[in-house]
Amino acid sequence: MSDLRFSTNPNDAHLIDWQPWGPAAFAKAQEEDKPVLLSISAVWCYWCHVMDETTYTDPDVQEIIRENFVAVRVDNDHRPDINSRYNVGGWPTTGFLTGHGGLIGGATYLPPDQLISMMAELIDAYKNDRPTLYTQARDLLGRRREHARRTVAGPELEELIVDRVSRIVAGAYDATNGGFGSEPKFPNASIVRSINHLYRTSGEDFYASMLTKTLVEMSEGEIWDDVDGGFFRHCAQADWTQPQHEKMLDDNLNLTRQFLNAGILLERPEFTETAKQTIKYLLNQLYDSTALGFRGSQGAHSEYYSLPAEIRAESGAPNPDPSCYANSNALAVTVLLDAAWKLGDMSIHHTALQILGNLDTMAQSGSFSHVYTAEGPSSVPALFTDWAWLLTALIQAHGNTANDSYLTRALSVAQVLVENFFDQEGGGFFDISEQENQIGHLTVREKALADNTVAAEALIRLYQTTRNDDYRQIAEATLSAFVEGYRENGEFAAEYGLTVHLLKNPMVEVTIEGNPEDIKCQELVAAAARLPQPNVDIKTVIAAEDDPIALAHVCLDTVCLPPVVSPEALADAVSELTDEREPPFQDIFKVFPGN
Repeated sequence: MSDLRFSTNPNDAHLIDWQPWGPAAFAKAQEEDKPVLLSISAVWCYWCHVMDETTYTDPDVQEIIRENFVAVRVDNDHRPDINSRYNVGGWPTTGFLTGHGGLIGGATYLPPDQLISMMAELIDAYKNDRPTLYTQARDLLGRRREHARRTVAGPELEELIVDRVSRIVAGAYDATNGGFGSEPKFPNASIVRSINHLYRTSGEDFYASMLTKTLVEMSEGEIWDDVDGGFFRHCAQADWTQPQHEKMLDDNLNLTRQFLNAGILLERPEFTETAKQTIKYLLNQLYDSTALGFRGSQGAHSEYYSLPAEIRAESGAPNPDPSCYANSNALAVTVLLDAAWKLGDMSIHHTALQILGNLDTMAQSGSFSHVYTAEGPSSVPALFTDWAWLLTALIQAHGNTANDSYLTRALSVAQVLVENFFDQEGGGFFDISEQENQIGHLTVREKALADNTVAAEALIRLYQTTRNDDYRQIAEATLSAFVEGYRENGEFAAEYGLTVHLLKNPMVEVTIEGNPEDIKCQELVAAAARLPQPNVDIKTVIAAEDDPIALAHVCLDTVCLPPVVSPEALADAVSELTDEREPPFQDIFKVFPGN
């Protein structure tokens, strides 16, 4: 499985002597005394395709690269660890590196004349002022290393963090168009998840308005493909117009979950229908039954998406990325297992378990990889994000099946996480395992807030299931490592605040026992999803065929109540069992009096 992937449209970019990232490429640069030209591209990226078809096809560009550079090509989706360290602001990234992997400079998309001009400047500086370039590269690497060292466990976690993050999120809200931020406008499902959570736990109308406005504008805007289904990656304009026509698996999975949850919370069936249609899109366009996984994306083809619906059907949809990604498919397992009970659709439950079986088989056999296809796993090693999401999927499967084999595997995967990625001294998880012969910025192991939040949430649930306090302590140390730095992420710290909220509150466990296709069972699941307690874990068990009555079992720590049969009784039981606590939020109407 090659990492060297190019535009599927006619081009000659492959005529450049591209090298895959690795020791051989950088040894070649050192031996030939040349700088490295690094191209980071993605199969879904429109401007990456354009650069292949124009810039890298230009004979003059090819000649200059051949004579003066060692060209290295990296696929963003195959190697997110490289992308996170060398991306200079978007895709494609055109980077210039020393023969030891130091970053000299770079840009994003460059037409032929601009790349030729930039290469000429770099060639001149490399010949005549190399010490300065090397000093700048070392200084940049040093600053990166110093910044990474600052992400360590610090002050004790306070529940007030939840309120602080909610203010940051509310401040990014676009009251005119819905959503968060300005153009280019992204769906930002992680922020929507936080708003779902804040509305569920606080009951504030402000959050309901934010949630409703955002989801209505997205589902009725051009970011939603009303022909094939699915959401595009982003829009050029803040009012959800001028979409960039690529669809990402992760975006659509996360939006599915948030539309589904909002449909339940707000009692808006149109949101539930959008979730159903998104799942249908994913199964029809991205699922590979041979690989037992969803493809990572569907590329940008503006010509196809501008066609009328009847002509689109005859033309055939754009091809998806041929690769599947472990973290994204473990996310798919988590979303589909949850959705199966809320929608009463056990077909997606079975699909999810098949995907999980494939992922975990690779993990148990020692062949777990970030990238896989129907031919099997690639040589790209599994990253922290892959193991964190696999842990999440296994815990979800245990909760939705009551099969203890999933819990057993979750314990083993948690051990892998801690042994290979956890910072025993500073808290938090590194994004890559410790390896010899790493190059350049990969010598710095970093901690990404989003993936650490995923792991912390999984470990909280694992603690609540096993009562092994080690998992809670690791989760707390992980979240504590970001107390001083979460503000750097702005509104993208939304799920961090949510996970702190989970940690700081006792778990209410609600187990729904019944037939998932029974409307009474679905009503109990929906009632559990509306409970206002911050830390609610909904588990499910298929009842015996001769037991037609759906039941809800409620437990808080070691105290369990007799089962109830109605949504009203479930809400009352939980209310009686839990202490009334002062919410960690200030009155949002006082903070934002104009809304």
